[in-house]
Amino acid sequence: MPRLLKLLTPQSTTIQAPKRIGIGHNNTMPHPNCPRRPSIALKHHHQANNALLYVEKSELASQIAYRGDRLKELKCAARSTNNLIRSHYADFIHDVGRNLYPLILFTDYEVDGPCGVGSTLTLYRADGSQTKVSPALQTNYELYKTCGHLLMGLGVELGPYLSNSTLCYAGCDDDMEDGKDEGSDLELISGLNQVIGRVKVAPWESSLNEYLKGVKMYHQALVSAVEVEAVAEDMAQFNLVSDEDEKKEDKHQSPHGLGLPTLEMQETMIAMMTSVIEFCEACLDNSLIDMAQWERLNRENFPRIKKCMQAAVKDQADACVRQLIEWREMMGPQEWRELYVIIPTVWAVDAENPRKTMMRQLMDEDRVDSHILLSEYPRNHGEARTLLGRVAGDRAIGRFVFGDDTKEQKIKTMGLSSEVDVVQDDALPAIWDALERNGCPVRQNRSSASCQHRLTVLSQDGSQRSSRSDRPSFCSHA
Repeated sequence: MPRLLKLLTPQSTTIQAPKRIGIGHNNTMPHPNCPRRPSIALKHHHQANNALLYVEKSELASQIAYRGDRLKELKCAARSTNNLIRSHYADFIHDVGRNLYPLILFTDYEVDGPCGVGSTLTLYRADGSQTKVSPALQTNYELYKTCGHLLMGLGVELGPYLSNSTLCYAGCDDDMEDGKDEGSDLELISGLNQVIGRVKVAPWESSLNEYLKGVKMYHQALVSAVEVEAVAEDMAQFNLVSDEDEKKEDKHQSPHGLGLPTLEMQETMIAMMTSVIEFCEACLDNSLIDMAQWERLNRENFPRIKKCMQAAVKDQADACVRQLIEWREMMGPQEWRELYVIIPTVWAVDAENPRKTMMRQLMDEDRVDSHILLSEYPRNHGEARTLLGRVAGDRAIGRFVFGDDTKEQKIKTMGLSSEVDVVQDDALPAIWDALERNGCPVRQNRSSASCQHRLTVLSQDGSQRSSRSDRPSFCSHA
């Protein structure tokens, strides 16, 4: 061995490769330094990597050159620019929405608070304060509302089984008569008024039982509360309640005088729940839904439903209007004039609802159409404030970009400033032309025609208002 190699080699230890020990020798693993044959998987992996070395570069280039030729490059450039604008626009409306004060947000989906209590109102002010109140929470709104929903809730339970294929008509046994044409007799229901008898249903008892338990629980709670109050009144009549007990009772009463419903409403609610309970128990006992009885139940209870709904909205209106007037007096006329209101909705109440009606009566009349916003989009406070930024931001950008010198400019400005698509005025003739070119008759689209008429009217109104110094400003109020 050369001298230099000897000096570099440790002399104290000499490592010898151990003998390979396979599966047949105590199943021990070989030493890391032990030479091994490559596995079949490693061979395939190696072959695949080698195959990549022989792929034509032109093929590899075509796979990654997604910008392609000049036309593709042009489209990619346009797409990238549009994505950049959209990204900056998202930041823009987010920040604008948090720069507009004051704001009242109506919600029914509070995560850390009660839901379905006639709205929770949150007031945002420029000083950073947030005030959250559920005015109807201290009333009997929930009691009346729940009763008003009982029959609709029962309809949800029965609805899935109304077209069940096993029908039993009045005067017939449960089984169909021999030789009867089942297809003609079992045509699916074309309307509930064609159902004379009863519908035998599939497994449904579990869901209806759960509903029934809830109604019974509510019924028992109301009956118990009425009985306790009656005992308390009897004790008070015979002076069995001390003055100190009366003070304690007064101390625990709500500031709005929350108490049991009136005697008339108690009787109405108990009668409704009793009839629902009896119907459900009959359905479960007979394993049948009596359609005629169900319709009779709904018909007899409609006056009670109406009475409960009237009582509910009366409590809601009294509490919310009182709270809103209190805020209006606290803010003063100048700050109140700048108020925005956001009312998140669902489709079923999007056109008209009590919240919208209250605010239209309380806000400055010339701000009603511009500062009350209803939308199905917001699912939380953050999204609601971003929606406000979108509306206010679009109004301002539309005015600056499109202007209002000509009719066409006004229509574009109003389109971007309202619920109408900014391209709708140009889309209508394009759609009619496309339909005619493809042999489709053009229908008279009332919604589109009214939309075009609305934009035209709004643009004309805008020109008439343009000289007014008090027209709404959609710039920052912070």
